[in-house]
Amino acid sequence: MYVPEAKDWHFDVDKYLKSYVPRNLVNRLPKPLSHFLGHRNTPRTEIGNIIVAGWALLGAFVGVATIEAAFMAPTIKDHEVPLLIGSFGAAAILEFNTIESPLAQPRNTIIGHILSAAVGVGITKLFKLNADFENLRWLAGALACGLASAVMTVTKTVYPPAGATALLAAVDPQVEHLGWYLLPLVLLSTALTLTTSLVINNIQRQYPTYWWTPASVGTAFGEEDIEKVPTKTAVTHIESTDGNSIRITADDIMVPDGFYLAGEEGSILEILQDRLRDGLVRPPEPSGQI
Repeated sequence: MYVPEAKDWHFDVDKYLKSYVPRNLVNRLPKPLSHFLGHRNTPRTEIGNIIVAGWALLGAFVGVATIEAAFMAPTIKDHEVPLLIGSFGAAAILEFNTIESPLAQPRNTIIGHILSAAVGVGITKLFKLNADFENLRWLAGALACGLASAVMTVTKTVYPPAGATALLAAVDPQVEHLGWYLLPLVLLSTALTLTTSLVINNIQRQYPTYWWTPASVGTAFGEEDIEKVPTKTAVTHIESTDGNSIRITADDIMVPDGFYLAGEEGSILEILQDRLRDGLVRPPEPSGQI
């Protein structure tokens, strides 16, 4: 009987979705607007970590304060909500420090957090059917966090702070009593965090790196994705190379035999390869062109 190898137990959700994801039209917007949505005509200028720390401080402060101010609005405060859902403190660190990480991109930020909140509330509701819920709260929290992690992995929306949201939905009484009202609160908090990120992270840096995936999307609509149009082939060629090194050229990505690349790691290598292609075969567009 055939037994699949460990590497064969793989499901790529983007194989089925990315053709139907709308193409990125950000670069067709007026330049000031497209700039704060992450589009650049020329490569961004690198900045030192002291400046990054300053922007991260400002971003985390504004992001958290904005959510807290929204939660103090009478229409929300009447639901006896906490001043802040604790996981958004972790989200602020991720969104304003490691802004180039695949984990910090909008797809993960929005979908990962909403899915995890739904998992956390759903698991908690099931456990509350048991009269001894208080003694089972620890188990509900562990299961909610684990299941949220699995759901985010399969949907390629891994977002670490979202795991905390799923956990809090079960173990924190102040969050648990919100029930399904937690979902619109998470959506509101995520929208405010993302909006703050787009403004602050695009002053001297660039965010997001991509909105859905670094691969081409929207092919079902009859055109290539205008955000990412490869100059040669969209298929990454991987072959062996000598030594413990990874080599990236405009045509190939070469890794040692037996070296496993997770999906997000491969995406990062493809982004670097595309940037290398841009520098080799495409001159930068005039800075005034939209």
